[in-house]
Amino acid sequence: MTKSSLFRVLAFMAIVAFFVCGQQALAEIRVQVLTNPGHETGVKTQSLAKYDELFQLSAGFGTLPPIDGGGNDEWPCFPNMNANGADCSQIATGGVVIGSPAFTWSYADCDANSASSPNCGQIFWFYEDDTGDNTDDLIVSIVVKQGTDYILDTGKYNFGPNPFSPGTVVVISDDVAFGTLGQTGKNNGFCDGSNKTCVNPLQGIATVTVTTQVGPSKISTKFNINLQ
Repeated sequence: MTKSSLFRVLAFMAIVAFFVCGQQALAEIRVQVLTNPGHETGVKTQSLAKYDELFQLSAGFGTLPPIDGGGNDEWPCFPNMNANGADCSQIATGGVVIGSPAFTWSYADCDANSASSPNCGQIFWFYEDDTGDNTDDLIVSIVVKQGTDYILDTGKYNFGPNPFSPGTVVVISDDVAFGTLGQTGKNNGFCDGSNKTCVNPLQGIATVTVTTQVGPSKISTKFNINLQ
């Protein structure tokens, strides 16, 4: 199986949808943004900083989702609100399905040291967008390191002009493993598109950093996983 890199954005606000498809080495990038009304959509919150802000919510590394009959990841999933909404249609509106998060993961499953290495899990994070900025681009990135070594780096992934209104809660996810995919040099394996050089992971702690930026507002959060 080749690397399948999937960024998915799901949010609560007025109904808007767009698709961006492209091709990277070894991976088809499928980007999806679909939105529906939420609790605070359209309510301008009071920022404590110089700029109206992005606010980090939860983040983690969860179970790799199966693919549904439409070719979509079964999660993250808001009921009846997006392309995979039927997968979680039996839960009430206002809920969300994610893969079970964990700290300890199989090193053997996540060591993407050959071209046939499959993904082993899904990185996800939630944030609230109170920027009111629909001019600047939404830019996200994921970096995973062990010490100074990169085992995954997406580079800056640009979704184009930020589509979200104040109060929108967004979840972004990416299906991943870690390492070189048997390649050498910059932009190899799970460093494709970053101008970094990935190495294969070792057993032990890896630090995940996820970053979200809209114009002057930028947030990052870190969490650890343990490959054993």
